Amino acid sequence: MGAHRWENGRNLQGRALLAWDGATGCVRQMTDSTSGKGKKPHLGEPIAVGASGVGRRLEAAGRYVSWRGLRVADVGCGNGAYTEAIGAEAAFVVGVDLQRSWLTAYCRRLATSGKAAMVVQAVAERLPLRDASFDLVFCIETLEHVADEHQTLHELKRVVRPGGSIVLTVPNKWFIFETHGLRAGPVTGNRIPFVSWLPKFIHSRIAAARIYRPGEVRKLLVEAGFSNVALDYVMPPLDKLRAKRFKKFAGYTIRLLERTPLRRLGVSIVAVAQRPNP
Repeated sequence: MGAHRWENGRNLQGRALLAWDGATGCVRQMTDSTSGKGKKPHLGEPIAVGASGVGRRLEAAGRYVSWRGLRVADVGCGNGAYTEAIGAEAAFVVGVDLQRSWLTAYCRRLATSGKAAMVVQAVAERLPLRDASFDLVFCIETLEHVADEHQTLHELKRVVRPGGSIVLTVPNKWFIFETHGLRAGPVTGNRIPFVSWLPKFIHSRIAAARIYRPGEVRKLLVEAGFSNVALDYVMPPLDKLRAKRFKKFAGYTIRLLERTPLRRLGVSIVAVAQRPNP
């Protein structure tokens, strides 16, 4: 990947600097990470490196778009679990996230493996990336956490080239479990059934992150100026299921359900949309 070309400013705006240090594996000289608008984002936990959920979401995206040989950004990259997988095929990939500790962990893995990459610390609402500098932009399980979802989509559209695409995944309201936990006084916890089905005005008060209907995702993307919106679904990857025998049976069942209309009850909505040509 062209790390030095990026450091020379071809795709980054002046206030952002190369963060990967091949000698130390550390993040250095990061960008300003304050939002400046709206409420503070709720920081979710990144998916584990190598988890099956990484492959499942990228598999769903890959049914609509390829990133082989492309210039790619991964906004909300967390610990780089998705970024590494994307980078295996992309010409180069840049990971952007707010949380410095996750970026540092990603960079240290890169230093150990000897791979080159770039990471930048910034909020999704103010990306320190040049206009139209990417062929494809990923935003995986991130939009639900940002302070301003509309401004985030505006930024994704700004940095992808005309004719390029974005891949967006968000939690599905019709999944039976609330996956991001609650913050309603003494009631806390994760994977609580049917909370996700509550009316939006209630869910927004008690849940730790947003949740989306398919129609809402399409509307947000169209209003942001994207076209050719395609929606799909990811069934639960069962990464947290510990019983190996049951996990194998459940995984087989899940694969069958993905071929039926019941996939609309999946854990995530996957959206692929294009920035129109002028």
